[in-house]
Amino acid sequence: MARGVQENAVFEAADALLGAGERPTVERVRLHLGRGSPNTIGPLLDAWWTQLSQRLEHRLALPGVPEEVGVALAQVWELALAAGRAQADAALAPERAFLADALAEIESRVTAERERVTTIEAQRQQAAAAAQVAEAALAVCEQRAGELAAQVGTLQRQLEELGGRRDALEAQLEAAQSRLEQERSAAAAERETLQTHLRQVEDRAYTEIDRLRQEAKAHKTQLATQAREHAAALREADQARRSAERAQHVAERESAAAQARAQALAQPRPAKPRPAVKKGPASATRRVAKK
Repeated sequence: MARGVQENAVFEAADALLGAGERPTVERVRLHLGRGSPNTIGPLLDAWWTQLSQRLEHRLALPGVPEEVGVALAQVWELALAAGRAQADAALAPERAFLADALAEIESRVTAERERVTTIEAQRQQAAAAAQVAEAALAVCEQRAGELAAQVGTLQRQLEELGGRRDALEAQLEAAQSRLEQERSAAAAERETLQTHLRQVEDRAYTEIDRLRQEAKAHKTQLATQAREHAAALREADQARRSAERAQHVAERESAAAQARAQALAQPRPAKPRPAVKKGPASATRRVAKK
C-alpha cells in the first residue's frame, strides 16, 4: 500500500466523484487524489462500493419516513460512521504508519535486492562473455606462442650464422683498418706535399695579385686621364656644334633674304612711257645698225 493513501481519503474521493455524476473508478480516484497506487486504491474502492450498498439499503429500510427526514437521518448516520471511522483511523494510524513504513522498507529492500540480482546477473553475463573472450584470446596466445617458438628456433639458427659472419667481418675489418692506417700515412705525406705546393702557389698568387693591383692602379689613372680628355673633347664638340648651329641659323636667314630678293627681282616691273623721238637720219642710222 502506498504511503499517505488512507481509506477515508479514497471514500471521500469516491463520494465526491459520485456527487459530481461520475462513476468512481480506480483511475478517477487516483487522479482526484493526485497520488496512490492502483493496487492500493482498488481494494479500498471495492470496500466503498460495499459500504455504499449497505448505506442505500439502510436508507431504504426506513418505513414511513419522509424523504427529507430520511436524507437527514442518512447524513447523520454517515457523519456518525465518518466519526467512528475517523476515531478508528486515529487509533489505528500509528499501526498503519508503522505497517506502511515497514512495507515501504520491505518494498525498498526487495527493489534493491532485485536491482542487485539484476546487476549480478549482468555481471555474470559480462563475466561469461569475458571468459569466452579470454578463452579465445588464450587460444590465439597459445597459437601465437607456438609460432613464436618456431620463430625463436629460426632466429637462433640465424644468430649462429650471423656469429660466423661477424667473425669473418671482424677479420675483414682488421684488414681494412690496417689498410686504412697505411693509406692514412700515405695521405698525410701527400697532404704535406700538397700543403707545400699550396703555399708556393699562394705565394705566386699573392705576387701576381700585387702586380695586377699595380697594373689596375695604373690603368685606373690612365682611364681617369682619358675620361678628362674625353670630357674636354665633348665640351669642344659641343661648342663646335653650337657654333655650327649658329652659323646654320645665319646661313638660313641669309638664304631666306636672298630668296626674297630674287623673288622680288623676278617679278615684272611696269613699263615707263618713252618720249616721242623724231624720225630723222640718225634714227634711221640706228635702225640700220640694229638690223
